[in-house]
Amino acid sequence: MTERLYLQDSMLFSCEAVVTACTPCDDGFWIELDRSVFFPNKGGQPCDTGKIGDAVISSCDEDEKRLLHRSDRALPVGAKVFVTIDSERRFDIMQQHTGEHLLSWCAWKLFGATNVGFHCALDYATLDLDKPLTHEQVLEMERLANREAAKNGAVTAKEYATEEEIRDLPLRKHAEGLTAPIRIVTIEGSDACTCCAPHVHRTGEIGQLKIVGELPYKGGMRLTFLCGNRALSHAQRMQDAVETIARRFSTARENAVAAVEKQADELSDAKKELKQAYASLDAYFAAELCTRAETVRGVSVLVETVEHVDAKRLRALAQKTQSARSLTALFSKSGDTVSYILSANGISADMGEVAKAVNLALGGKGGGRGTLAQGSAPYRSDLSETVAQLKRYCCQIV
Repeated sequence: MTERLYLQDSMLFSCEAVVTACTPCDDGFWIELDRSVFFPNKGGQPCDTGKIGDAVISSCDEDEKRLLHRSDRALPVGAKVFVTIDSERRFDIMQQHTGEHLLSWCAWKLFGATNVGFHCALDYATLDLDKPLTHEQVLEMERLANREAAKNGAVTAKEYATEEEIRDLPLRKHAEGLTAPIRIVTIEGSDACTCCAPHVHRTGEIGQLKIVGELPYKGGMRLTFLCGNRALSHAQRMQDAVETIARRFSTARENAVAAVEKQADELSDAKKELKQAYASLDAYFAAELCTRAETVRGVSVLVETVEHVDAKRLRALAQKTQSARSLTALFSKSGDTVSYILSANGISADMGEVAKAVNLALGGKGGGRGTLAQGSAPYRSDLSETVAQLKRYCCQIV
């Protein structure tokens, strides 16, 4: 069984050890040591990576009481080796995990919300709570967590031999089914809970805690948060984004949001005016298109190509061309795409079946049924010839 030195000192990033086993695996070798500073994939967080001698260790996993280091090469059993982990990666993950403890305590203390899940990736971390909180409550929780972190309280870990020894401890969370020894991580002046992972020594080492995402999750909510350098990098990116927007609007940074909102309102008004203008224009356009329709067995058949009309407007235009008995097929080229709309009134032909013929002819996709169908296809240089063929087909089916 490997002696786990990370349980004794989370800031111990290297040690000397002896190789006790070396077993081939799919993409390398499992190395076992008599002692190790590597923390395995466990407790909702990624493992340490590093080196054992000259061997690169890409992962570390736990198999019951065995600690398995995934190595890129074999190491001789009995060899004395120097073991080292990526200290920046370890410290970053410890910041996130200790920050999660503090955030969880704040949610529990302020609002009685219980942590029911934690996941730490290499670029973000999530905390799941059993009840929803408002945005203002989340901000209050975040403020309290940062105030507590700034107190630079000690973060300590202690192992207990039995459940009886921890029965009367004021724990925020007591994981079920633990076997001795039971490890309790305590933040001075606030949190205490069972935990198997390494943590920073003092809360000041967490750095800033920033909640960057809130969403409903399984009747409660999921918070995405960042600590330390992750929070700093996020703040820098957000500042750069706001600065870019402010420069684009030729305004001060504090006025950027108002400038964006103003433009959004102006854009919305412009879209409404444009929609009204198109409606008036399309009434004349539809009347002009109707002059090109061909009457076949008492049915007005209109098959035409128009330019730069989007799918939504194309549908409204087709409806304006309808008569008591009619079939309209309009095709609109915009860039490398052709949109089409098929509209019928007072005839038995199913536009869904016509759409199949259009898709076959144009290499497109789309469909519908009854009196309406629509779709799109890649633009082809022989579009006018294909549309002429489709016109002959439409004249045959009415």
